[in-house]
Amino acid sequence: MQHVDLQDDIDTVIGCGPIKVWSVVVTVLGDLLQTEETWLSGPVLDRLVGRLGINNQALRVALHRLRRDGWVVTKKRGRAAAHRLTARGWTATEAARPHIYGAGVNGADAVFLVIGAPTIAQIDFEAELPDGAALLTPRSALVAGAMRSTEACLVSRFAPDVLPPWVSDALAPQVMRAEYDELAAAVGRVLSHASPDELWSRVALRLAVLHHWRRLRLRHGAVQELVLSADWEGARARRLVQQALTRLERPDVATLEATIREP
Repeated sequence: MQHVDLQDDIDTVIGCGPIKVWSVVVTVLGDLLQTEETWLSGPVLDRLVGRLGINNQALRVALHRLRRDGWVVTKKRGRAAAHRLTARGWTATEAARPHIYGAGVNGADAVFLVIGAPTIAQIDFEAELPDGAALLTPRSALVAGAMRSTEACLVSRFAPDVLPPWVSDALAPQVMRAEYDELAAAVGRVLSHASPDELWSRVALRLAVLHHWRRLRLRHGAVQELVLSADWEGARARRLVQQALTRLERPDVATLEATIREP
């Protein structure tokens, strides 16, 4: 009975959004490989993604793409293969870790309002903005962290007495809020059940939760967490995801490798 309920939980979380296999592979490697030199064997990777509904052929295609794009390197290990992140993949993964696993941004970080000149084209205005900026209108945006004024843009500290609803809607559209709500509901269901004892099921459930949280959180920068209330949908989802990741502990790669070799 536990297996049936558990697979239902995995399927519910996986169903929270589209699955791009290459992105799932990055989630798996980024979570399980805790050093740049660690490798994950092909059989372990295949078994993990299989629990998420991904077949071996789809995995092969995804690995080919990731090798081509410089994210993953593969080597032969006996009759099987092993995979790890490249230096580029590791650097990007390390940069994302605080956003994925952290408790949220530092509330002391400053937010700035950027207003473009009336004559600037939207594409040129967006080119002036740093990564993670949140557009409010075609020529205005909020950014986290300091930014200097330029001839094209006026920059001022953002500290409104009241946050207008249209700003909240621009920062977190209803589609974004609904996706976070769907994930929060799925993770809440996971937390309402006993943690699985079986290793592979526990890891698969962890990765399912982590992948969809990572997919949603990396779509935007820190502005939303700095400006919106502590009870907005993304913040609620973060709290539930953190509880799930704490309960569904990350296994050692050595434990997975040893288990896969057991007769």
